[in-house]
Amino acid sequence: MKYLIILCLPIITSCNIVPENPENNIEEEKPFLKKYISLNEVNRVSFESPIINGEKLICFIADRETGESWITAYDKESLETLWTWNDAFKTYGSGAKGFGEYSYIFDGILCTSQSNITYGINIENGETLWHHRDINRGGYAAIEGLEDQIFKVTWDEWSNDASISTASIYNGNWDKLMSISQSDSFNVRFYNPTLFSWNGEKYLSYTTQKWGFQPYKEFNWVNLFSLTNNKIAWTSDTIPTNASNGIGSPGSITFNDGQLLLGNKALYSFNVEDGSLEWWKYYGNTFSSAGPPFTFNGKLYANNESHFLVALDIHSGHEYFNVESGGICSQMQIHDGKIFETSWANNKLFGFDANTGEKFYEIDSPFYDRFGENDDLWFENSLTIDPETGLAYTSDSKHLLVYEFD
Repeated sequence: MKYLIILCLPIITSCNIVPENPENNIEEEKPFLKKYISLNEVNRVSFESPIINGEKLICFIADRETGESWITAYDKESLETLWTWNDAFKTYGSGAKGFGEYSYIFDGILCTSQSNITYGINIENGETLWHHRDINRGGYAAIEGLEDQIFKVTWDEWSNDASISTASIYNGNWDKLMSISQSDSFNVRFYNPTLFSWNGEKYLSYTTQKWGFQPYKEFNWVNLFSLTNNKIAWTSDTIPTNASNGIGSPGSITFNDGQLLLGNKALYSFNVEDGSLEWWKYYGNTFSSAGPPFTFNGKLYANNESHFLVALDIHSGHEYFNVESGGICSQMQIHDGKIFETSWANNKLFGFDANTGEKFYEIDSPFYDRFGENDDLWFENSLTIDPETGLAYTSDSKHLLVYEFD
């Protein structure tokens, strides 16, 4: 997660961030590239994975040089700019992008958060509906949601206390759902909240972590909280680790077919009914992507920093395939029976058969120039595929790129 300091000096800048019309005249053949537009006139940008909502493509963009940041809604077909929002930057300055790794949309409201600031934005016109700034510093730059309720993990930098709070997406008024305080020499944190419904009840799953130094030690637990009954359903035993450095942070959580699946230093599958660890596998390096573990048709897909992709049965841990891939990657996407990802580590967009691991696509960044001024135009670790059209949206830190596969 990102740890960012909010600068409370208002800085208002002219915002020359709206791109021109789509550049449809692609001078040389770029395989499968259907369309692209410029994201910024001068500097390279950071680009989070977009959200598709109806006919809108919601993009989260930040200038790498100036710190200026904004959210732009495009028409997902024409790439016409519909609106641009950067109220967080205008209010708090370059320390506040205004958005973190995850945002959430419900009933026409986009909820986004960075550290201790949270915004509700009208998805139709980009106007701020509400704005909340917590007095505590720190916290996840991420929002999770279930229907009209939003959830966020925060912590107080000075006391080392942590909490999970919930609010209505309609007003952003936060109430603490649970909290934890430091009781010994170990620091404490909540991590990785995920929300889901199962057998008619609503649940929140999260990890608890304690860590200390001299020497470094770390302990992690998986927890399940019943939102329906407003109580803890279970807490797992300490999550095992076989990492050589002794660090076994579990990473993000996803829920699928009665299993809570985690992946970072190793891959884990917990039974949602009682919290029992049904299997775990360690491959010698970190599994990482810009999102939680990805599941499809009973399989868990995980990309390892040692440049391979594995597919495992979510219930048994049986390995279906292990194929060469691109190291650290974007969140995975599924379309037409294929798994897609972008990898900054080797500047490729990959497509694999979801059942066999056969590689169908290995596409180079379209405007990369090894020895020229575009030697840094590598694929961002960001990718979103529209389930309706099959169009894939990503970036090379200068352009919004739209791919259409066979």
